[in-house]
Amino acid sequence: MLQTLDWYKYFLSVARLGSVTRAARDMHVSQPAVSLAIAKLEDELGVKLFVRTNRGIRLTNEGKILAEHLSGALNMIETGETRLREIAGLKSGTLRIGASDMTLRYFLLDYIEWFHMTYPEIKLTVSNAPTPLTLKALHNGEIDFGVISEPISERDLARLDITPVREIRDIFVCQDKFLPPEPLAPSELAKLPLILLEEGTSTRRALDAFLGETAATASIELATSDLLLEFARRGFGVAGIVEDFALPDLESGRLFRLPLTHSPAPRRFLAVSAMGLPLSAAATAMLSRIKQCVMCQDNHK
Repeated sequence: MLQTLDWYKYFLSVARLGSVTRAARDMHVSQPAVSLAIAKLEDELGVKLFVRTNRGIRLTNEGKILAEHLSGALNMIETGETRLREIAGLKSGTLRIGASDMTLRYFLLDYIEWFHMTYPEIKLTVSNAPTPLTLKALHNGEIDFGVISEPISERDLARLDITPVREIRDIFVCQDKFLPPEPLAPSELAKLPLILLEEGTSTRRALDAFLGETAATASIELATSDLLLEFARRGFGVAGIVEDFALPDLESGRLFRLPLTHSPAPRRFLAVSAMGLPLSAAATAMLSRIKQCVMCQDNHK
């Protein structure tokens, strides 16, 4: 097919210029190569495409029909090739990212800003969803890569290319009226009104594992971390939340960290892509930037 495509290009050049010699010069090939291509094309199609006259070479009726159909087709092919070169060179295309509120706000946003400034021609789409939905979108091919938070299932671990990018910690915050005189064991949290994210989120799964049977006593379940904080500020109970979200309230004294005998184990943000599937040039550039920055930070620790 590729060889036939070259024959078609030679054919159109001869038809446009009315000369095999001029066509060869225009295509930067030898005259015999053009003549041979035309002969093979005529043999392949079973028709004569040109006739020689005193004024040179001209198209037959069959040649005119072929030229009419080929002109538009080859233009479309060239347009497609140009488009692909632009995408590979990061001059056009789309980058599709999946991230939760937490991973977007406390990790990914700086990288998105860098990418937009570096490659302004690339369209950015960010699907904002919890980790389970981000993973579903990745497996369905709806996003190029995602940034999620642990924990994730063993099944997902086996299907993903994973780069740990940042550590996070879960804490419990509340008004001072809920503060105990002594640090509490996780099992003792059942005595307090707990405010937790809805089931199914990675943060809720992590806290459920930490709390054990206590998790069943959550008195309020909410959809976002911002709402957890708002309910805690208004004195509804003790909110289980990632520390980054609560820092402004802790520093201002609006909320307090609940003292515990031991804390939930640290978790991580993970940059993930589907194992075995090729990444677009845009996704490759973004993930390379993330990995370089993470490596640099690790080397300076």
